[in-house]
Amino acid sequence: MVSTPRQRDRVFALVRDSLEPLDAPVVSQALGIHITTARFHLNALIDAGRVEGTWLPSETVGRPRKGYVAVGTDPTAPVLAALLAQLGDTTEARRAKAAAAGRMWADTLTDVGEPTTDLPDPVTVVTTTLTRLGFQVSSAVSSFGTHEIQMCNCPLRRIARDAPEIVIGLQQGMIERILERNSPALASQFAVEVRPDTNGDCGVTLRLSTRSTQSAPLAR
Repeated sequence: MVSTPRQRDRVFALVRDSLEPLDAPVVSQALGIHITTARFHLNALIDAGRVEGTWLPSETVGRPRKGYVAVGTDPTAPVLAALLAQLGDTTEARRAKAAAAGRMWADTLTDVGEPTTDLPDPVTVVTTTLTRLGFQVSSAVSSFGTHEIQMCNCPLRRIARDAPEIVIGLQQGMIERILERNSPALASQFAVEVRPDTNGDCGVTLRLSTRSTQSAPLAR
């Protein structure tokens, strides 16, 4: 593969100046280079610490797309921080308002389907929605009516770094509403809890537990 530092600089400039993450096909088309060449330069920029990968919502059913953003150059960061600060003066207040926003987020999804009186598999309902929204689901374990779903909160990663309580609220409200929209019976039987990974800002555990066996809240 023939490549030049100048071409890589063009790739970086395109990613740096974008207000949203770009995927390899967009970079390829914008610069008139082969998609393999675009991926080569993007991965090299990741290795150099100039670009980082993220997951983008899938345009079709299937795995989320991989996107790329420049490291530390988000022009919307100050505005976002100012907006998030208006959600409340306490952790609980911000989390509660974020949960309400999460329910509104779920209501914007158009392919959830009509509510059913049946009791669908909660793990399938949740993981299908999360994947479509760009979250990376790594595992799901079920035991005695409790389901734990491990995932990366990639679409919300930047918020999670400075305001984890807002991400917890968004995810909890969104999942609660998704369960309700799929099946009121499902929502009435399962409580949703969220636990961030203490070892990093990306890992998250969603716990769906039957209300009769619900343990102490995981979200904090």
